[in-house]
Amino acid sequence: MTIPVRPDIQENSQPASSVLSRMLPTPIAASLKPEVDTALSIADLAFRVFAAFRAHSHISNVLTHISRSNWKHVEGALNVILDPATTSDGLPPLTRNILDLMCADRGITGRILKPYFHAVLHRLLGPTEARQMIGHVEALHADLARMIEQPM
Repeated sequence: MTIPVRPDIQENSQPASSVLSRMLPTPIAASLKPEVDTALSIADLAFRVFAAFRAHSHISNVLTHISRSNWKHVEGALNVILDPATTSDGLPPLTRNILDLMCADRGITGRILKPYFHAVLHRLLGPTEARQMIGHVEALHADLARMIEQPM
């Protein structure tokens, strides 16, 4: 059973690990940590984001449509987008489309995917690394938007 990441966290909610740690014996409770792993490679991070997108019904449908049902291309695009060394020049159309969905608040999918993507990053990376990755992705999107507005 897959439980998707929910970006709508309430103020009074506690992580399940802190609630369960009071209810379970110490060795089991100690193993319940958030899914934060700062040692993730770009490929591992891209795969986990890819899996989270597949788990969300609307995002999965949209990505299936824009990738022409080629999920290997979606995973490849996520690898490119999440790589800090990536620049905006020469990105393939699918990568540009996914980047736009991740950053723009346009349309239904943009308003769903952007906060969902941010929540997934916070869940996987923790707050500091997630902010850095979000900054990288948004900078990549801003560069792409500038290139489209002012072609050379």
